[in-house]
Amino acid sequence: MRLITIYLTLLLFLNKIVAQQFEIADQLNTTHHKISFSETLNANYTSVDTKVRDYGAKYNSSNELAEQILKDFTLKKERIRALYTWICLNIHYDMDALTNKQTEISFSYTSKADFNSKIEAVNSNIITTTLQSKKAICEGYALTFKRVSEYLGIPCVLIGGFTKGKASDINNPTLTENHAWNAVKIDKKWYLIDTTWGAGYFNGNRWVSQFDDFYFFTDPKQFALTHYPTEKEWLLREDNLTKKQFYNTPIYKKSFFLNKMKLISPNFGLLKVATGDHISFLINKIPENTHLFYAYEGDKYSKKVELNCNNSQCNFAIPFKKNRDSVLYLFLNQQPILEFFVENKR
Repeated sequence: MRLITIYLTLLLFLNKIVAQQFEIADQLNTTHHKISFSETLNANYTSVDTKVRDYGAKYNSSNELAEQILKDFTLKKERIRALYTWICLNIHYDMDALTNKQTEISFSYTSKADFNSKIEAVNSNIITTTLQSKKAICEGYALTFKRVSEYLGIPCVLIGGFTKGKASDINNPTLTENHAWNAVKIDKKWYLIDTTWGAGYFNGNRWVSQFDDFYFFTDPKQFALTHYPTEKEWLLREDNLTKKQFYNTPIYKKSFFLNKMKLISPNFGLLKVATGDHISFLINKIPENTHLFYAYEGDKYSKKVELNCNNSQCNFAIPFKKNRDSVLYLFLNQQPILEFFVENKR
């Protein structure tokens, strides 16, 4: 007989924006880009979301929720969308669990089958607690999504891996997984889904519940800029992106993708710059009636970027006047789009 102790480590994995950035954003009349149903939802799912909003939070078991979805929707994509929307609207991030940091679970087992059975019991308990309390961390979100997907007859996997959401993560890989998400298979194709990130965001030490459909069927190329799976096959990309490359890229914010932007250079998130030098950038042409702003960590106000544009691209340079390492934030109007860590070449 063997004894195993499992540590369920609760790590902060969503984008926690530093206090200085919120001050800068306040000057731009926002602290976070607000996402409304009418603003970003794919029109194909509007009726699904409307129906699911009427469900409320009454479902306390996986099979009850699955039965309701099966009753109301026929197409697999509509069913999985209904599940995504319900979880994002009704499961809230468990800040108490985050504060407690770690839960220890110990059990003995006599065989691989016995081990798997007890792990399944642990997972089932997490799912039950998630649905009854309407609170979870990423593991609870992803396990619940997987369980209900299975009741819906849709293949689903739980993916463990790494996320980066702030400049201090750049070039600083962690050895321990810090997030969990899902992939579902519909019509012979796999789709990536993150219900935790779709349910809201952190504002300082406070969780703000806010539905966001960006993390439903996210483009794998975009998803891989913020999520890196332990098993590389779940990148769902043809290129061979490494974990080191993942951590070396800048911090991409959702608004960067929503505005169809492309960063041509620099390609690295860590920039080594001497005081008094300029940092050169090349991007695709930004949307009409928008402006680019920048600010460094600790700045009270952002500054407008002067762009030099041709038909398809824009270049610009940002001065570096700090005498220490800093974080560079780029904004499109009021929306944060990119972060870089700037190392002072003393």
